[in-house]
Order: sequence, then structure tokens, then C-alpha cells
Amino acid sequence: MTEQETPSVEEIKARLKVEIPVEEEAPKKSSGDVTEELKALGRQFAETLQNAWNSEERQRVESQVREGMKSFAGEIDKAIREVKESPAAAKVKEEAGQLKARTESAEFSQKARKGVTQGLQWLSEELGKLADQFTVAEKSPTDSDTEDETA
Repeated sequence: MTEQETPSVEEIKARLKVEIPVEEEAPKKSSGDVTEELKALGRQFAETLQNAWNSEERQRVESQVREGMKSFAGEIDKAIREVKESPAAAKVKEEAGQLKARTESAEFSQKARKGVTQGLQWLSEELGKLADQFTVAEKSPTDSDTEDETA
């Protein structure tokens, strides 16, 4: 036997002169019970899923997915910040501010115009009332004739 060959169990036993118990798999008995076979299949399936879930490969893939998602979110955040800081965004923001100012100015002008108009109408009405108080009520010719006759 060369150094590169792996010794068999029997050779190791012979070298050590010690009895090493070796468990050999006993052939599985076929009981013919479908229920027991389904239980065994279920246990095997659950064990396989558990092993797959706990495997280093799954953990490595999960870690890569998490890192990828963090990187993706970082890139999106960076792109949004760049867009916000871009000259085009600044121009749009400025134009929106100007439009808002013009709209507010137009609304103010309309309100001011309406207020001045209403004020002038009120003043005109009040002056009319005042004028009525100072104006001597002109008597109609028939009224003055009847007053002269009665006196």
C-alpha cells in the first residue's frame, strides 16, 4: 500500500489491533404500509427543506440578495439626489415659484379690484342718500296749488 492510497477499515483495525465497531446500514424492510411510507417521506422532505434552509449556500445567496437590495436602494437614492440638484430641476423649481407668485399676484389684483369696486359702489350709494337729505323736496304743481287754496 502506498502513502497516497486510503487504508480500508480492516487495514486500520489490523494496524491498531483494536476492535472498531462499524455500523452498517441495514436494508430497510418494506412493510407495505402506505401510511408509514408517507410519514417517512414527509420526514425526509422536512429534513431536506431544513437542511436546504440552513445550508451555507442559501445563507450566501440571502446575503448577496440583501447586499444587492441595499446597493439598489443606494443607487436610487443617489439618482434622486442628483436629479434634485440638477440645473433642470432648479429651473423647474424656479419656474414653479414664478408661476405661483404670478398666480397669487393675479388673485390679489382681482381681490383688490373687486374690493375697490365694491367700495366705490357703497360710497356712491351713501353720497346719493346724503344728497337726498339736502335736496329740497320739489313740490309738484298740483301739490302747490292745493296748498295755496287751502290756506
